[in-house]
Amino acid sequence: MPNSALLGHSVTGIKPQILQKVCGKTTFSAYYWDGTGPLVMCCHGFPDTVNTWHRLVPALVASGYRVLVSVMPGYESSSVATSDHYFVSQLVEHLVGWIDHLDEEAAHLIGHDWGAVTAWLAVASHPHRFFSMTSIAIPPPKRLFGAVVRHPGQLLRSWYIGLFQLPWLPEQVLGLGNGAFIRWLWRRWSPGWEPPEALLQPVVETLAERPVRQATLAYYRCLTRLLHPQHRKSRQALTLPCQVPSLVITGARDGCMDTRLFEPTLWQRDFMAGVELYRLMGAGHFCHLEKPDLVNAKILKFLEMHPKGAKRL
Repeated sequence: MPNSALLGHSVTGIKPQILQKVCGKTTFSAYYWDGTGPLVMCCHGFPDTVNTWHRLVPALVASGYRVLVSVMPGYESSSVATSDHYFVSQLVEHLVGWIDHLDEEAAHLIGHDWGAVTAWLAVASHPHRFFSMTSIAIPPPKRLFGAVVRHPGQLLRSWYIGLFQLPWLPEQVLGLGNGAFIRWLWRRWSPGWEPPEALLQPVVETLAERPVRQATLAYYRCLTRLLHPQHRKSRQALTLPCQVPSLVITGARDGCMDTRLFEPTLWQRDFMAGVELYRLMGAGHFCHLEKPDLVNAKILKFLEMHPKGAKRL
Protein backbone atom coordinates (compact mmCIF):
# COMPACT_ATOMS: atom_id res chain seq x y z
CA MET A 1 0.00 0.00 0.00
CA PRO A 2 1.13 3.60 -0.54
CA ASN A 3 2.77 5.52 2.28
CA SER A 4 -0.25 6.89 4.15
CA ALA A 5 1.32 7.90 7.45
CA LEU A 6 -0.02 11.46 7.22
CA LEU A 7 -3.59 10.28 6.69
CA GLY A 8 -3.35 7.37 9.13
CA HIS A 9 -2.38 9.65 12.02
CA SER A 10 -4.63 12.56 11.05
CA VAL A 11 -7.39 11.75 13.56
CA THR A 12 -5.97 11.99 17.07
CA GLY A 13 -6.33 8.73 18.98
CA ILE A 14 -8.22 6.93 16.21
CA LYS A 15 -6.53 4.72 13.63
CA PRO A 16 -8.47 3.93 10.47
CA GLN A 17 -9.52 0.46 9.50
CA ILE A 18 -7.75 -0.72 6.35
CA LEU A 19 -10.30 -2.27 4.02
CA GLN A 20 -9.58 -4.40 0.97
CA LYS A 21 -11.83 -5.19 -1.96
CA VAL A 22 -10.85 -8.09 -4.21
CA CYS A 23 -11.96 -7.96 -7.84
CA GLY A 24 -10.58 -10.87 -9.83
CA LYS A 25 -6.80 -10.56 -9.89
CA THR A 26 -6.70 -7.06 -8.43
CA THR A 27 -7.04 -5.89 -4.83
CA PHE A 28 -8.11 -2.38 -3.91
CA SER A 29 -7.49 -0.65 -0.59
CA ALA A 30 -9.28 2.03 1.40
CA TYR A 31 -9.09 3.67 4.82
CA TYR A 32 -12.24 3.78 6.92
CA TRP A 33 -13.25 5.67 10.07
CA ASP A 34 -16.49 4.56 11.70
CA GLY A 35 -19.13 6.86 13.10
CA THR A 36 -22.88 7.29 13.51
CA GLY A 37 -23.61 9.59 10.58
CA PRO A 38 -23.83 9.15 6.82
CA LEU A 39 -20.94 7.76 4.79
CA VAL A 40 -18.58 10.24 3.08
CA MET A 41 -16.25 9.01 0.33
CA CYS A 42 -13.10 10.96 -0.58
CA CYS A 43 -11.22 10.36 -3.86
CA HIS A 44 -7.79 11.77 -4.67
CA GLY A 45 -6.32 12.89 -7.98
CA PHE A 46 -3.00 13.05 -9.85
CA PRO A 47 -0.21 13.26 -8.90
CA ASP A 48 -1.36 12.61 -5.39
CA THR A 49 -2.21 10.02 -2.74
CA VAL A 50 -4.80 9.44 -0.02
CA ASN A 51 -2.76 11.80 2.18
CA THR A 52 -4.35 14.72 0.34
CA TRP A 53 -7.34 14.31 2.70
CA HIS A 54 -5.36 14.46 5.96
CA ARG A 55 -6.86 17.88 6.83
CA LEU A 56 -10.46 17.13 5.84
CA VAL A 57 -10.86 13.69 7.41
CA PRO A 58 -10.45 14.86 11.05
CA ALA A 59 -13.15 17.49 10.49
CA LEU A 60 -15.52 14.91 9.02
CA VAL A 61 -14.87 12.37 11.78
CA ALA A 62 -15.31 15.03 14.48
CA SER A 63 -18.71 15.82 12.96
CA GLY A 64 -19.77 12.19 13.27
CA TYR A 65 -19.50 11.12 9.64
CA ARG A 66 -18.26 7.74 8.60
CA VAL A 67 -15.39 8.32 6.20
CA LEU A 68 -13.91 6.14 3.47
CA VAL A 69 -10.80 7.29 1.61
CA SER A 70 -10.10 5.01 -1.31
CA VAL A 71 -6.78 4.48 -3.05
CA MET A 72 -7.64 5.20 -6.66
CA PRO A 73 -7.20 2.21 -9.04
CA GLY A 74 -3.62 1.72 -10.16
CA TYR A 75 -2.10 3.79 -7.36
CA GLU A 76 -0.93 0.64 -5.56
CA SER A 77 0.73 -2.37 -7.15
CA SER A 78 -2.05 -4.74 -6.08
CA SER A 79 -4.64 -2.81 -8.10
CA VAL A 80 -2.66 -2.31 -11.30
CA ALA A 81 -4.58 -3.65 -14.30
CA THR A 82 -4.12 -3.58 -18.06
CA SER A 83 -4.04 -0.18 -19.74
CA ASP A 84 -7.65 -0.36 -20.96
CA HIS A 85 -9.11 -0.48 -17.42
CA TYR A 86 -8.86 3.22 -16.62
CA PHE A 87 -11.77 4.78 -18.45
CA VAL A 88 -13.75 7.11 -16.20
CA SER A 89 -16.80 4.85 -16.42
CA GLN A 90 -14.69 2.02 -14.98
CA LEU A 91 -13.40 4.26 -12.19
CA VAL A 92 -17.02 5.03 -11.34
CA GLU A 93 -17.82 1.34 -10.97
CA HIS A 94 -14.88 1.11 -8.58
CA LEU A 95 -16.39 3.82 -6.38
CA VAL A 96 -19.86 2.31 -6.44
CA GLY A 97 -18.24 -1.00 -5.56
CA TRP A 98 -17.01 0.48 -2.28
CA ILE A 99 -20.54 1.55 -1.37
CA ASP A 100 -21.71 -2.00 -2.05
CA HIS A 101 -18.74 -3.38 -0.10
CA LEU A 102 -19.91 -1.47 2.99
CA ASP A 103 -23.49 -2.60 2.38
CA GLU A 104 -24.66 1.00 2.04
CA GLU A 105 -27.33 2.42 -0.21
CA ALA A 106 -25.65 5.78 -0.84
CA ALA A 107 -22.90 8.15 0.26
CA HIS A 108 -21.71 11.74 0.06
CA LEU A 109 -18.93 11.99 -2.53
CA ILE A 110 -15.94 14.36 -2.46
CA GLY A 111 -13.32 14.34 -5.21
CA HIS A 112 -10.24 16.35 -6.16
CA ASP A 113 -8.69 16.43 -9.65
CA TRP A 114 -9.18 12.92 -11.13
CA GLY A 115 -11.27 12.04 -8.09
CA ALA A 116 -13.54 14.94 -9.08
CA VAL A 117 -13.63 13.88 -12.74
CA THR A 118 -14.79 10.48 -11.53
CA ALA A 119 -17.29 12.08 -9.16
CA TRP A 120 -18.99 14.03 -11.95
CA LEU A 121 -19.63 10.89 -13.94
CA ALA A 122 -20.58 8.91 -10.83
CA VAL A 123 -23.45 11.23 -9.95
CA ALA A 124 -24.52 11.40 -13.60
CA SER A 125 -24.67 7.63 -14.07
CA HIS A 126 -25.65 6.52 -10.54
CA PRO A 127 -27.53 9.45 -8.98
CA HIS A 128 -29.45 7.21 -6.57
CA ARG A 129 -26.17 6.11 -4.94
CA PHE A 130 -25.06 9.57 -3.81
CA PHE A 131 -26.52 12.06 -1.32
CA SER A 132 -24.33 14.93 -2.53
CA MET A 133 -21.20 15.60 -4.58
CA THR A 134 -18.33 18.01 -3.98
CA SER A 135 -15.91 18.65 -6.84
CA ILE A 136 -12.62 20.34 -6.03
CA ALA A 137 -10.70 21.95 -8.93
CA ILE A 138 -12.74 20.36 -11.74
CA PRO A 139 -15.74 22.09 -13.43
CA PRO A 140 -18.68 20.13 -14.87
CA PRO A 141 -17.41 18.20 -17.92
CA LYS A 142 -20.73 18.54 -19.77
CA ARG A 143 -20.05 22.09 -21.00
CA LEU A 144 -16.28 22.18 -20.59
CA PHE A 145 -15.52 22.24 -24.33
CA GLY A 146 -17.51 25.43 -24.84
CA ALA A 147 -15.80 27.04 -21.85
CA VAL A 148 -12.36 26.19 -23.26
CA VAL A 149 -13.36 27.80 -26.58
CA ARG A 150 -14.10 30.98 -24.61
CA HIS A 151 -10.84 30.68 -22.65
CA PRO A 152 -8.38 28.90 -24.99
CA GLY A 153 -5.50 29.56 -22.63
CA GLN A 154 -6.60 26.36 -20.89
CA LEU A 155 -5.06 24.43 -23.78
CA LEU A 156 -1.63 25.65 -22.70
CA ARG A 157 -2.34 24.67 -19.09
CA SER A 158 -3.29 21.18 -20.29
CA TRP A 159 -0.12 20.63 -22.33
CA TYR A 160 0.91 17.73 -20.09
CA ILE A 161 -2.09 15.68 -21.29
CA GLY A 162 -0.53 15.71 -24.75
CA LEU A 163 2.82 14.68 -23.31
CA PHE A 164 1.19 11.78 -21.50
CA GLN A 165 -0.10 10.36 -24.79
CA LEU A 166 3.45 9.59 -25.90
CA PRO A 167 4.87 6.09 -25.41
CA TRP A 168 7.71 5.45 -22.96
CA LEU A 169 8.81 9.08 -22.40
CA PRO A 170 6.20 10.10 -19.76
CA GLU A 171 7.03 7.03 -17.66
CA GLN A 172 10.66 8.16 -17.63
CA VAL A 173 9.84 11.79 -16.84
CA LEU A 174 7.66 10.87 -13.85
CA GLY A 175 10.38 8.63 -12.42
CA LEU A 176 13.41 10.90 -12.71
CA GLY A 177 15.21 13.02 -10.13
CA ASN A 178 13.42 12.06 -6.91
CA GLY A 179 10.11 13.21 -8.39
CA ALA A 180 11.42 16.47 -9.88
CA PHE A 181 8.58 16.66 -12.41
CA ILE A 182 5.96 15.83 -9.79
CA ARG A 183 7.27 18.52 -7.46
CA TRP A 184 7.33 21.01 -10.32
CA LEU A 185 3.69 20.25 -11.21
CA TRP A 186 2.53 20.81 -7.62
CA ARG A 187 4.26 24.18 -7.43
CA ARG A 188 3.08 25.27 -10.88
CA TRP A 189 -0.51 24.24 -10.19
CA SER A 190 -0.56 25.99 -6.80
CA PRO A 191 1.70 29.02 -7.34
CA GLY A 192 3.00 30.73 -4.24
CA TRP A 193 2.37 27.71 -2.01
CA GLU A 194 5.17 25.47 -0.78
CA PRO A 195 3.84 21.90 -0.43
CA PRO A 196 5.18 20.13 2.64
CA GLU A 197 7.58 17.27 2.05
CA ALA A 198 5.30 15.00 4.10
CA LEU A 199 2.77 15.31 1.27
CA LEU A 200 5.17 15.18 -1.67
CA GLN A 201 7.40 12.29 -0.64
CA PRO A 202 4.59 9.68 -0.52
CA VAL A 203 3.57 10.76 -4.05
CA VAL A 204 7.14 10.32 -5.26
CA GLU A 205 7.38 6.91 -3.57
CA THR A 206 4.06 5.79 -5.05
CA LEU A 207 5.05 6.77 -8.59
CA ALA A 208 8.53 5.28 -8.19
CA GLU A 209 6.99 1.93 -9.15
CA ARG A 210 6.92 1.67 -12.91
CA PRO A 211 3.65 -0.35 -13.11
CA VAL A 212 1.96 2.34 -10.99
CA ARG A 213 3.34 5.10 -13.24
CA GLN A 214 1.95 3.28 -16.26
CA ALA A 215 -1.43 2.89 -14.59
CA THR A 216 -1.72 6.56 -13.61
CA LEU A 217 -0.76 7.61 -17.13
CA ALA A 218 -3.39 5.23 -18.51
CA TYR A 219 -6.05 7.53 -17.01
CA TYR A 220 -4.98 10.20 -19.49
CA ARG A 221 -4.50 7.80 -22.38
CA CYS A 222 -7.99 6.37 -21.95
CA LEU A 223 -9.33 9.92 -21.83
CA THR A 224 -8.38 10.50 -25.47
CA ARG A 225 -9.74 7.20 -26.86
CA LEU A 226 -12.95 8.83 -28.01
CA LEU A 227 -14.25 5.91 -30.07
CA HIS A 228 -13.98 3.33 -27.31
CA PRO A 229 -17.37 2.05 -26.03
CA GLN A 230 -16.48 3.03 -22.45
CA HIS A 231 -15.81 6.60 -23.59
CA ARG A 232 -19.12 6.76 -25.45
CA LYS A 233 -20.86 5.43 -22.34
CA SER A 234 -19.42 8.29 -20.29
CA ARG A 235 -20.42 10.96 -22.81
CA GLN A 236 -23.97 9.67 -22.92
CA ALA A 237 -24.32 9.78 -19.13
CA LEU A 238 -22.99 13.34 -18.97
CA THR A 239 -25.74 14.61 -21.27
CA LEU A 240 -28.27 14.03 -18.47
CA PRO A 241 -29.15 16.71 -15.88
CA CYS A 242 -27.40 16.27 -12.54
CA GLN A 243 -29.87 15.02 -9.93
CA VAL A 244 -27.49 15.28 -6.96
CA PRO A 245 -26.85 18.44 -4.88
CA SER A 246 -23.45 19.72 -5.99
CA LEU A 247 -20.74 21.92 -4.50
CA VAL A 248 -17.97 23.08 -6.83
CA ILE A 249 -14.77 24.51 -5.33
CA THR A 250 -12.07 26.31 -7.30
CA GLY A 251 -8.87 28.13 -6.39
CA ALA A 252 -8.61 31.52 -8.08
CA ARG A 253 -4.90 30.92 -8.78
CA ASP A 254 -5.23 27.37 -10.11
CA GLY A 255 -2.41 26.77 -12.59
CA CYS A 256 -3.91 23.51 -13.85
CA MET A 257 -7.60 24.32 -14.40
CA ASP A 258 -8.37 27.96 -15.23
CA THR A 259 -10.84 29.24 -12.63
CA ARG A 260 -12.62 31.23 -15.38
CA LEU A 261 -13.93 27.94 -16.81
CA PHE A 262 -16.32 27.41 -13.93
CA GLU A 263 -19.07 30.00 -14.50
CA PRO A 264 -19.56 29.08 -18.20
CA THR A 265 -19.99 25.40 -17.27
CA LEU A 266 -22.43 25.92 -14.40
CA TRP A 267 -25.85 26.22 -16.00
CA GLN A 268 -28.54 26.10 -13.34
CA ARG A 269 -30.86 24.11 -15.60
CA ASP A 270 -28.26 21.31 -15.66
CA PHE A 271 -28.62 20.82 -11.89
CA MET A 272 -32.00 19.56 -10.79
CA ALA A 273 -30.97 19.49 -7.11
CA GLY A 274 -29.00 22.74 -7.11
CA VAL A 275 -25.35 23.71 -7.47
CA GLU A 276 -23.09 26.13 -5.60
CA LEU A 277 -19.74 27.58 -6.69
CA TYR A 278 -17.16 28.45 -4.04
CA ARG A 279 -14.02 30.29 -5.18
CA LEU A 280 -11.00 30.61 -2.90
CA MET A 281 -8.93 33.72 -3.52
CA GLY A 282 -5.18 33.26 -3.18
CA ALA A 283 -5.38 29.47 -3.60
CA GLY A 284 -4.50 27.15 -6.45
CA HIS A 285 -5.20 23.61 -7.60
CA PHE A 286 -4.59 22.08 -4.17
CA CYS A 287 -6.84 24.63 -2.47
CA HIS A 288 -8.12 22.05 0.04
CA LEU A 289 -4.55 21.81 1.35
CA GLU A 290 -3.65 25.48 0.98
CA LYS A 291 -6.70 26.78 2.85
CA PRO A 292 -8.02 23.73 4.71
CA ASP A 293 -9.99 25.60 7.37
CA LEU A 294 -12.06 27.46 4.78
CA VAL A 295 -12.60 24.39 2.60
CA ASN A 296 -13.47 22.14 5.54
CA ALA A 297 -16.00 24.64 6.90
CA LYS A 298 -17.64 25.01 3.49
CA ILE A 299 -17.88 21.27 2.93
CA LEU A 300 -19.28 20.61 6.41
CA LYS A 301 -21.92 23.29 5.94
CA PHE A 302 -22.84 21.84 2.55
CA LEU A 303 -23.14 18.32 3.96
CA GLU A 304 -25.32 19.59 6.80
CA MET A 305 -27.68 21.06 4.22
CA HIS A 306 -28.14 17.61 2.68
CA PRO A 307 -28.36 15.18 5.62
CA LYS A 308 -29.05 11.62 4.64
CA GLY A 309 -28.80 8.06 5.82
CA ALA A 310 -27.99 7.82 9.50
CA LYS A 311 -26.14 4.59 10.21
CA ARG A 312 -28.36 1.54 10.39
CA LEU A 313 -28.26 -0.17 13.82
